[in-house]
Amino acid sequence: MSTTTHHAGRTLGIALPAGVGLLLTMDLIGAFISTSAGLNATFLDALGPQARLSAPIPMMVAQVVLVVAATGRRRALAVPAATLMVVAGVLAFVSGFYDGGYAADLTAGQRLYQIALVSAHLGVSALAAVRLARLLRP
Repeated sequence: MSTTTHHAGRTLGIALPAGVGLLLTMDLIGAFISTSAGLNATFLDALGPQARLSAPIPMMVAQVVLVVAATGRRRALAVPAATLMVVAGVLAFVSGFYDGGYAADLTAGQRLYQIALVSAHLGVSALAAVRLARLLRP
C-alpha cells in the first residue's frame, strides 16, 4: 500500500466517524429546536418517529454501530456496514417525502436546519460510499 493510499484511508477513517458525530450533534440540537418551537411536546418526542429536525433514536444508535463496523479492520463487517450507511443516508433524504417531514409547517430557519441535516446525512452517505469502494477494490 502506498503512502498516499494509506494516508487517504486514514483520513477517511477519521472523516466518517466525524461525520456521524456531526449528525448526532445536529440531531440533539434539532430536537432542542423542535421542543423549544413547539414542534414536539418533549425532547424524546423530538427524537422519535415524528422528528422533523432530527433522526429518531434507533437511527442514531444504528449510525454509531455501523460507523464502528464500517471503519474497522474486519472486512467481513466493514463491507455490509458501509453498505448500510450508504443506504441509510439516502433513506434519510427520501423518507422526508413520505413521512410528511418536508411538508411540515416550519419557519425559514427551521427549514434551513432541516436542509442542513438532510445534506449532512447525504454527506455521510457519500463518505460511506467511498469507504465501500475502497473495501471492494481488489
